[in-house]
Amino acid sequence: MPDSEEGNKINVYLISHFELPDSSYQDVLRFNDDLLGMKHNCSYVMDTLAVKEEFDFDFPFDMLAIREYVQELLSILKIEKELPECKETDFNYLSQE
Repeated sequence: MPDSEEGNKINVYLISHFELPDSSYQDVLRFNDDLLGMKHNCSYVMDTLAVKEEFDFDFPFDMLAIREYVQELLSILKIEKELPECKETDFNYLSQE
């Protein structure tokens, strides 16, 4: 849990299978800044994670592929976090709460 004086430090990852043109990259930076830049007691940094190919899955029939892909990305980034198990039907009730 972050120290109240230290604030929240957020790592943002741009995951892409191709290199973005500079104008598109700047758009992503502006989006991040609009979303996170004005948050009280919050700082963020963005890193790029290059992947070999675009994420492709059988929407809406293989939603668990999302969990597997995110778990793989966490492993690549050396983030030791195990995502909770879920069922296909769990994706019917996503919220931002």
